[in-house]
Amino acid sequence: MKSLLFLFTALVLSRLLPLPPNSEPLLGLAVIAPHIAKSLWVWFAPLLVMLVSDIIIGFHGHMIFTYTALAIAPFVSRYISNMYTALGCSWLVWHVLANLGQTYPPFSVEALVFDIRLLVSGLLIIITLDFLRKVMYNGKSYEKIG
Repeated sequence: MKSLLFLFTALVLSRLLPLPPNSEPLLGLAVIAPHIAKSLWVWFAPLLVMLVSDIIIGFHGHMIFTYTALAIAPFVSRYISNMYTALGCSWLVWHVLANLGQTYPPFSVEALVFDIRLLVSGLLIIITLDFLRKVMYNGKSYEKIG
């Protein structure tokens, strides 16, 4: 329980730190959630992180699009077993939904450049999970948490 609380706090802080926009790992965590946890509640942890940090940072007019895109990611990942492919699909959903009604329309150069950081941060999360699984489990199966 302490480790989950620590992770949650670290994720909230990752959104509060002065990092480049869209560089937090929430999409990557939403994609790996079905692969590391049995509980559906864990699938929604990235949404809770976003909500808590938005309470601190401030809400915006397009939240429904960003929250919906983040909520869809674990379900995409549940049905696409390859996490890298699931991340690509989830990122595409994010890119289209999060940019609806924004300054830059989806698939404009500006929107793609902005959202590529989200894809890279998600990719780093998945690569890290893959590496840890190979090192810790050496190809053996593992148990999902709670």
